[in-house]
Amino acid sequence: MLYTNIQSPRSYRSASPAEVKSSAGDQTVTGEACNRSLLYLFAWGDGGYIAATEKALSGRPDSILYDVKCDMKVNAYVLGLYARVCTKVTGKAAKL
Repeated sequence: MLYTNIQSPRSYRSASPAEVKSSAGDQTVTGEACNRSLLYLFAWGDGGYIAATEKALSGRPDSILYDVKCDMKVNAYVLGLYARVCTKVTGKAAKL
């Protein structure tokens, strides 16, 4: 690799419904964060849980995620010459 600037921490503690002021009207929100690589030479992005969580809660500064589920998605093209690895976080948003 000639250039690498990626972040992808793989740990996150999710609150449970009993730990927050949850209600039946809490919305389900989703956020996605990705790392990319090109030609096996360059890599960039922030595909970690924190970035995905921040995107899920964007526009909701007074909310917290609970009951969180996380998925990883990998897209690779032309034998991996271009690749994208994404972390997708889905959870319920409760008011603090």
